[in-house]
Amino acid sequence: MTGASPLEIYDEFHEEIQAIFRSRLLTQILIALGSGSRSLSTLRDVTGSSSQALIPKIRQLEALQYVEQVRGDYTLTPIGRLVEPEIERLVTLMGVLGRHREFWVDHELDSIPDRFLGELPDLYNAVVVRDVEEDVYAVHATFADIIRKASRIHGVSSIMSPVHVDVIAPVVMDGRPVELVVSPELAGKLIEEPYRSILASLSEYTRSGIYVSPSPFRLGMTVTDTCLSLGLYRRDTGIYDTASDLVSIDPAAVAWGERVFEYYRADAEPLRIPPK
Repeated sequence: MTGASPLEIYDEFHEEIQAIFRSRLLTQILIALGSGSRSLSTLRDVTGSSSQALIPKIRQLEALQYVEQVRGDYTLTPIGRLVEPEIERLVTLMGVLGRHREFWVDHELDSIPDRFLGELPDLYNAVVVRDVEEDVYAVHATFADIIRKASRIHGVSSIMSPVHVDVIAPVVMDGRPVELVVSPELAGKLIEEPYRSILASLSEYTRSGIYVSPSPFRLGMTVTDTCLSLGLYRRDTGIYDTASDLVSIDPAAVAWGERVFEYYRADAEPLRIPPK
């Protein structure tokens, strides 16, 4: 016997699913209770609704056995505590996509592993930096500032230019740790000039290293101790978008970037530069 598909499950339980998502108050109550028990007056404050509006919705959630009353306050039931984090995650994900819809729609997402796409809510507080007519170097200036202020740098990249090298090399020579995972295609370019000579001159700095992923990927991500910068390839041209980056100083976004880096770093091998 095969398992039911999500569409079949939805068909069977659509009334209960729709009950949550078609009501602003039902969703708000569940999310409010996700952080702990609340009194009716507190629920009035956080939802901006009257008791007359709230009480029927609370009764509906009680009938669904998601909410119960304990010592005068409302709290999530055990199954409510299972459901609420998924609702909160979906709400935050829709917020991430809604705040920067153009960025997510216009760019390839294939090289962000599925498990990290599932954690995109961690990027909610990010901003998109774009080159515009009034500031045609906004993306590069932001990247250079991030690198300059970093205590350590982790990167995952399929792109490189002499301009990037000019920004990163002083950090390496300053003794700050720099670890970069590159795609196989980029690795082939790095063992040729002009990069070969530059890498040779930096080889004495043992706190830094370049590693080659065994699998191809297409993105440019930098994560430091305080900041995440994410660049992607455009879907319409297939070319890396040098004119826009997603940037965040939110600790949740920095931690997300670290997890992506560790994912790519796990199977990568040190870049070997063959003798001339």
